[in-house]
Amino acid sequence: MSSIPIAVFASGRGTNFEAILKATQNQKLNAKIVALVCDKKGAPVLAKAKAAGIPVLEIVPTKETTREQHDQNVLEALKPYSPKFLVMTGYMRIVTSKLLEAFRSPRKYTRVVNVHPSLLPAFPGVAGYAQAFAHGNKVAGVTVHLVEQEVDSGPICAQEAFSIADCKTAEEVEKRGLEVEHRLFAETLKWVLPEKFEVEERELKSHRRFCVRQS
Repeated sequence: MSSIPIAVFASGRGTNFEAILKATQNQKLNAKIVALVCDKKGAPVLAKAKAAGIPVLEIVPTKETTREQHDQNVLEALKPYSPKFLVMTGYMRIVTSKLLEAFRSPRKYTRVVNVHPSLLPAFPGVAGYAQAFAHGNKVAGVTVHLVEQEVDSGPICAQEAFSIADCKTAEEVEKRGLEVEHRLFAETLKWVLPEKFEVEERELKSHRRFCVRQS
């Protein structure tokens, strides 16, 4: 079976990028990273991608660039690489419908997948681990989900909780969470990328939400 071409999006350190790359290299994930997209000049992930021989698309927005134009620039840059899926690993920009619709599947969901540092729908947006710690939660978690226009709203693919009752700082929570992210994201991509799933609506914490059921 041929490897599924993916473009990885990142803005910072690239620890999830490294985890996914390692999974592809160890043949634990049937995918090939055809390009890295980064919106932050000089982000550490850039050097990691270059060291691995992966094409780097450093597309840094300017004040004059609208979100839609930025996403159009990304799409133009990605054309030579023809990724089937976009994999968001700490990409700190909100993407627009311009990008999402270009990766809308015939079954209506987007082929754009993200990892988020909370048990959605709790703590959407930035700094999910810090939010959980600040609220005095005893448990935090990780969510892998497909991306839709509303922030952190797309169908949930997988979630995993972990205890933070003994954590003294938000940094401790993040360290523990990253270990879960690196494993859960790669494990989930194994069946998300070949699209071995169905999307259904479920009740989550008194919210109706579309979720993904592995088939």
